[in-house]
Amino acid sequence: MSPLMTRLWSRLTLLQRFTLLTAAIALGLAVGLSVLTVRAVYAFAIDAGAYDAAELVIRTTSAWLDPTDFRGSLSSERRAVLDTVFRRREISGKILSIHLWRLDGQLLYSNISEPDRLPTAVAADLSTDEGYRQFVLAREGDVPVSAGVARVFVPVSVEGEPRPVGAFEIYYDLTPLNQRLAGIRRTIWTTVPAGLLVLYASVFVLMRRTSQRLLKQQEDLVAAHLGTYRALASAIDLKDSYTGDHSLKVARLAGAVARAMGLGERAIEEVHIAAHLHDLGKIAVPDAILMKPGPLSPEEYAVMEGHAAAGFTILRDAPLSEDVKQAIRHNHERWDGSGYPDRLAGGNIPLLSRILAVVDAYEAMTSDRPYRRALPQEEAIARLRAAAGTQFDPAIVAVFLRAVLKVSPASPERTSLPLRPDLHKHPA
Repeated sequence: MSPLMTRLWSRLTLLQRFTLLTAAIALGLAVGLSVLTVRAVYAFAIDAGAYDAAELVIRTTSAWLDPTDFRGSLSSERRAVLDTVFRRREISGKILSIHLWRLDGQLLYSNISEPDRLPTAVAADLSTDEGYRQFVLAREGDVPVSAGVARVFVPVSVEGEPRPVGAFEIYYDLTPLNQRLAGIRRTIWTTVPAGLLVLYASVFVLMRRTSQRLLKQQEDLVAAHLGTYRALASAIDLKDSYTGDHSLKVARLAGAVARAMGLGERAIEEVHIAAHLHDLGKIAVPDAILMKPGPLSPEEYAVMEGHAAAGFTILRDAPLSEDVKQAIRHNHERWDGSGYPDRLAGGNIPLLSRILAVVDAYEAMTSDRPYRRALPQEEAIARLRAAAGTQFDPAIVAVFLRAVLKVSPASPERTSLPLRPDLHKHPA
C-alpha cells in the first residue's frame, strides 16, 4: 500500500474501514459465486447434452449393428443402411456428424468426409470396464471442442460380445443449449449479486446501528469522565487564580491556534480536552505551595513540577486518546529541552503540548493570580516573542500572534525581556 493510501486509510473510522472491507468481500463473493455457478450449470448442461446425444444414437442404431460389422470393412449396403438411419429427423436435427470406429482405430463409417484417427487413449478407455459403464467426454477441461460444438465418444456394444467392439464419435450442436443457458446466466448474474447485496445491506445496517449505540455509550462515558475531571480542574483553577476560568480560556485559545494551523477536527477537539484538563495534576500539589504569594523554594518548585506527570497518571485509565494524555504530560516541556517532566526538545515535544505551552503562558501572564497582578497584553506579547525558540515553538508563537491575537509576529526591535521570575516559579 502506498504512503498516500496508508494515510487515507488511517484517517478512516472503524465503521468506514468495516464498510470498505465488507463491500470488497461482498463484491468478490458475488463475482466468484456467479462465475462458479455459471460454470457448474454449463458443465452440467454439456454433460446432460452429451448423454442425451449418446442415448439417442445408441437407441437408434442398436438394432442395425451386427458383430460382423466390426471384423472388417463395412459393405456399401451396410453403409447405405446407416446413412438412412442417420438421416432421420430425430438424429439429423441434433447431431452434426457421426463417425463409427473400430477399437483398433480403423474408421468404419462417417456421414461426412473422413475424420482424424480415433485417439489411442479413447480406444483404451472404451476397452475397460469403467469405459464400458460410462461415456468418455473428449474435451479440454470443461471447454467444448468449439464455441458451438461438443464431442462425445460412445462405446458400441453388440449382442454376443462381452466388451465394446467400437465407438461412435458424435459431434452435436450446442447452439440450442447455449440459447437456453443465456437466460439462466442472466438470472444467476442478477440473483446471486442481488442476494449478497441484500445480505450485505442487512449486516451493514445491523453493524451501523450497533456501532452507533457503542459510540453513543462511549461518548456518554467520556462525557461523564470529562465532567468529573473538569470539575476538579475548575476547583484547581479557582484556588490558583481569582476567576476560576483559566482552563476554559486556555481551551478557547488553543482551539483557535489549532484551527489556524489547519489541523483536523479531531486534533482541535483533542487540544480542547487537553486544555481543559492540563492543570488537573495540581490536585496533588499542597495548597501552601499552590497559593504561595512569593517565589517557590527549590524543594517547593520540585513538588510543583510533579503536577504534569501527576495529571497524566490520573488520566492513565480514562477513556481519552493517548494524544490528549501525552499533551497534558508534556505541556511544560521547553523548546530547548530544559522543561519537565521528561526534558523533551524541539519536534520531540507533542504538537498539542507545544500549542498548550504558548497559550497557557499567555493566559497566565494576562490574568490575575494570588502571587501577582496581570501583565499588560503588550508586555505578555513581548515576552512570548522573547521566549520563541527557547521556551516555545517559534512557529506556534507566530501563528498565535498573527492569527489569534491579530498582531505581527515580528517586532521592529527584538525584545530581550525575560519571563518574570515569579511567573517561572509558578508554572501556569
